[in-house]
Amino acid sequence: MRIPTLTYLFAFALVTLSNLHAQESLEAVKGVIDLRGYNFKTEGAVELAGEYEFYWNQILNPAIEGDTGEMTYVKVPGSWFRLRNEYPEIERYGFATYRLLLLLPEKVDELTFKIEDVFSASGYFLNGKAIDYLGFPGVNKYQTVIKYNRPLVTGTVNSQEVELLIRVSNFDHRFSGIVGGITMGLPDQMQKAREKDLFRGHFLIGAFLIIGIYFLGLYLIRSEHYRLYFSLICMLMALRVVMILELPVINEMNLNGLTMARLDYLNIYFFAPFFTLMIRSIFPIEFSKLIFRIIIWISAVFIAVVVVSPVSLFSYTLPWFFGFFILVSLVFLYVVLLAWSRGRSHATAFTIGLLILFAGALNDMLNEIDAIDTAYIIQYAMFIYLLIYAYIFADKSNHIQKKAEKLATEVSQVRNNLEDLVEERTTELQTMSKQLERQKKKLESTNRDLVEAMNARNRLFAIIGHDVKAPIGYTRQALEMILENPDVSDEERDELLKMIASSSEVTYNLLDNLLVWGRSQTGKLKATVVKFKLKSLIDESLELVNIGLKDKHLKVEVYVSEEHFIEADRDQLYIVIRNLLSNAIKFTPENGRIYISSKKQKGEVILSIRDTGIGIPEAIQSKLFDAKSHISYNGTQGEKGSGLGLKICHEIIQSNNGWMKIESETGKGTTLLIGIKAGRK
Repeated sequence: MRIPTLTYLFAFALVTLSNLHAQESLEAVKGVIDLRGYNFKTEGAVELAGEYEFYWNQILNPAIEGDTGEMTYVKVPGSWFRLRNEYPEIERYGFATYRLLLLLPEKVDELTFKIEDVFSASGYFLNGKAIDYLGFPGVNKYQTVIKYNRPLVTGTVNSQEVELLIRVSNFDHRFSGIVGGITMGLPDQMQKAREKDLFRGHFLIGAFLIIGIYFLGLYLIRSEHYRLYFSLICMLMALRVVMILELPVINEMNLNGLTMARLDYLNIYFFAPFFTLMIRSIFPIEFSKLIFRIIIWISAVFIAVVVVSPVSLFSYTLPWFFGFFILVSLVFLYVVLLAWSRGRSHATAFTIGLLILFAGALNDMLNEIDAIDTAYIIQYAMFIYLLIYAYIFADKSNHIQKKAEKLATEVSQVRNNLEDLVEERTTELQTMSKQLERQKKKLESTNRDLVEAMNARNRLFAIIGHDVKAPIGYTRQALEMILENPDVSDEERDELLKMIASSSEVTYNLLDNLLVWGRSQTGKLKATVVKFKLKSLIDESLELVNIGLKDKHLKVEVYVSEEHFIEADRDQLYIVIRNLLSNAIKFTPENGRIYISSKKQKGEVILSIRDTGIGIPEAIQSKLFDAKSHISYNGTQGEKGSGLGLKICHEIIQSNNGWMKIESETGKGTTLLIGIKAGRK
């Protein structure tokens, strides 16, 4: 394969990345999308996104007019399970009806819809007339026949106001409802777009099959295993394109929804072991045997789960597999970078190819879990990746042949002076071995530092993404309800304001903890020692957590002497007491008690905070102060935690030359003891 050919194929791949989406969508509002000013002929197809009427646990009959039962609005595309916070009765598994009123321009008598990822059975009606079914949506698992996608669905219209009714049921898949979206356009333009997709698909399938068969033939001629694995990856990618584009061959096979889902997941999961086998066969020295075996066994577990379990189980493995595949890709990247640093042949090209593949896989994985909304590009990234590797392997074979000829010439030249040559080469190898050992130690040291930094960063991002985002989201929802519902009762308004105050307090405390934790990680947590009265600090802390005490009807008894002064950083100790009081509130049931007391002993003031809560199991008490452990439990009313509070308290007390101790018994409560240097009056 020569450079001009590669250039043409790269250009084609880049061109096919365009026109992957429909025209910029117009948003549906309150179950109505106004397209009367829209020109399908000039502006193309339109995505029917926005607010649909949503009827939970109702299979509406489009032929019956009048009251249709309880209704809310749901965003499409998107899973109906997102409504569970606002409507707890909505579950992942069940059935529902979506309804959207289309206000069309004049002279539109026929419409075509492209349906993507409606889980897991659905029926479609225009103005009361059924136009198609994907499977059969039933009211229970046994009445439902699953089928996810169909390329195009066409129906006729006879007015400018058209009711689109969609029945959906899901009793198997982890996603529920209209997840992938619906694109609508005129039949001719939708069919032309479909033909373009089919052209791209047939081209990619042909390219993958040609490359795969070529390297399979090379393997049969000369048994180098990486050629076999590369050939199998090409075959898998050809099958992937067939399934992504739903080529006619799939419909002709008349497979049921369960078989299609199983085949789809197996097609994805087989990539990990075959890639692993190929990379290790190319770089056996750089690829650790232990890591290789771990990857193969984990891949086998994923594949076995898909083979033996129902959709309701194996569909939940996909996000886990995505995370696993990212880790495997990082292992591959580490291997090729290590080979690159050692001067291995074509390591640079291997690295570039893996980066392209990793970018495409990451894009599609984030798409699959609804983190982003872009086009699926893995087939194009894989196409470019396989072209790079095909060139590498072809050049590698040519290079091996030239190297063999060169070695034969060298052997002939040095035959009469073999001993001197062996000694010279041995010295060179020893020198190179020492250099490699030094490089290995340096890389291992750097890798350890990077792992520690990445763990700290990932932990920080995880806390910010989960524990900070959740209370801010609750606050936003409460504010929207107050602003959008001016007639809300005073009692409901008070409840919402209490929720806002509670969420704000949680967010404030967590951010304060994160700042302190960040300073401790960088070695910048230093105490500014001052003398102050302990009782006043306790009073300030109780004022801050007063809302939490009232919500759970907790009684606090304070036995802190007015005569007790301590020498410490007041702001830091304020954070410690606030965290300990928050934990006591969090893990104490309603109508419980919290006791705060102090005593002076051997030049120290010992502060005790005791609750009558659920207690801490003895097995994990020793891990609560460990910087490498991460333990977090929900409170008695489901309150979330970051797992940082006690670690931060322990670090602060240590920076103030004090000590901290836990005494707890499951079911009987917890006592936190703090010893700080006593100050004079």
